[in-house]
Amino acid sequence: MAIELKTVLKTIEGRDIAPIYYLKGSDQYLQSLFIEKVGLAVFGDEPVDKTLLLPVEMSGKEIIDRLLATDLFSSKKLFILRDPQQVRGNYGKDLLAYCQAPIQNHTLILVNDDFLDSSVFSKSVEKFTNPISVQTPYTQNLRSWALYFFQERKKSVQPKVVDTLIEMTGDSLHHMQNEVEKLCLWSGNKKTIKQDDLGKFSGWRRNRQRWEFLTALGDGDLNKSVSLGKIIITKNETMVSLIYPLTALFQEMLYVKMNTGTFSHPKGYMPISRSIRQRIPEFAKGFSQKKIEFALKHLGKIEKRQKTTYSNGESELIQFIYHVLG
Repeated sequence: MAIELKTVLKTIEGRDIAPIYYLKGSDQYLQSLFIEKVGLAVFGDEPVDKTLLLPVEMSGKEIIDRLLATDLFSSKKLFILRDPQQVRGNYGKDLLAYCQAPIQNHTLILVNDDFLDSSVFSKSVEKFTNPISVQTPYTQNLRSWALYFFQERKKSVQPKVVDTLIEMTGDSLHHMQNEVEKLCLWSGNKKTIKQDDLGKFSGWRRNRQRWEFLTALGDGDLNKSVSLGKIIITKNETMVSLIYPLTALFQEMLYVKMNTGTFSHPKGYMPISRSIRQRIPEFAKGFSQKKIEFALKHLGKIEKRQKTTYSNGESELIQFIYHVLG
């Protein structure tokens, strides 16, 4: 069973450092926070000797050689190995052997974005190292993180602003932190950020209009989709900028259709708000698989035209809406 991140951070802050940590979950902010805290605890005021190991770019032999390399001074070293389950064959066995008997003064952080991974490596390493959850928190816990991000920047905030923030950026703490930072920079010397301020902040206005448009499209509301589509394509968006979120929306609906109504939460960042993602199974019921596949193919053709020839973005978007909902 995965351990809560805050529990492990308390032991790290007390300078009780383990030689091996296994992070499971895709939230980039929590991953980075953990690595930063371990680095601070291990090295203190000294320069951090940190090495990133990537199986997609390095051979298994190179990874193992790096882990086993020592010097005469037994220097402290911090290794971050992403996707350790990708180290296979004999080198995968060597990695497990290292995890069981790590080198003194070396700290290894294993990072697996797939919280539900049940590969042979995961099952084996979890026998002697409890995984640490770095999944994006559930909705009920996001509020405290949002308030924390504002407090970091010495800002107070109205509750309604936090609600909107969670609705629009709650897919990951990394996304939420970025939006809070932009909003705080925009607000200048203001001490309190109010709901009225969001309407003046162009970034949030653009995101909300996109969110409302995608919701109307998912609901199959032709008139509202056309009306909102015309507004955002002439004011804040281009057809190219909309292709990515539109593709993500229909791709996730297709996954639901192919998995007989089951929605598995994506491992990485998605360019659509948390509230839309939560409604994807509901949206999928209003579309046949054939219609969804048609929409994805049509988006591919639009993207090609937009990048290779001149085409009118507004015309492309309105035609797309009529083809999919008409």
